[in-house]
Amino acid sequence: MSLALLRRLALLPLALALAACQPEPVDPAADETAGAELLALYEQARADGDFEIAEMHGNMLDDRHGRTEAAATMRATIDAVRTEAEAMREQRRLIALWDYQSVAVEGGTQHSAAIYSKVPQAYVDEDAPPPRPDARLVLRNHPDWGVSAYLVLEMSELRCGPPCRLSIRFDDAPARSFAGEPADTGTGPALFIKDEAAFREAMAQSKTVRIELPRSGALVPVFEFEVGGFRPALYRAD
Repeated sequence: MSLALLRRLALLPLALALAACQPEPVDPAADETAGAELLALYEQARADGDFEIAEMHGNMLDDRHGRTEAAATMRATIDAVRTEAEAMREQRRLIALWDYQSVAVEGGTQHSAAIYSKVPQAYVDEDAPPPRPDARLVLRNHPDWGVSAYLVLEMSELRCGPPCRLSIRFDDAPARSFAGEPADTGTGPALFIKDEAAFREAMAQSKTVRIELPRSGALVPVFEFEVGGFRPALYRAD
């Protein structure tokens, strides 16, 4: 057997393996059909307002049948769909920030809604435990004590007044002055916002609330809350 023949025989398994790894040729008609099916699912989800589902179908169409006419049609609207899908994810995140509770107390049921203050991004380190929020905003409806809005603070002590005044900004509107009333939770200071009705009315129409306390030494405590996910129906104020 010649040396050349031996070399060809030795290369034969490699050639067969490479041939097996080659992708099957794509039938253009079948590709267009599959693409059209995904496009129909994409358009139906978009029409229904299910933008996250539409985004999923659009991505699948682009990945699997990206050269089809169906994919070209989808690309005309996918940017708007992705924007809407991201807005839905953000709204879901904001809703999840709130904690709603209904607790049986003497005289009836206490309803509450609470949210922690935002932690500045500059302090977030993926390799370290997340820092504790500086405050918690609580809305409460008690059968005997009525409706209240107050802050539970992480600071060891609170100096506010008298008179105690808070500067509160709702979104980008000018800051408003609210009267405050310090209290003690037994584990740390709290601060009631006196005009609860005005505060909650403005908060319900806002995405962010920024509360600034009076200066304490060299510091001016400021707390920001992402309140855009508040759901009045879950905070039972009846």
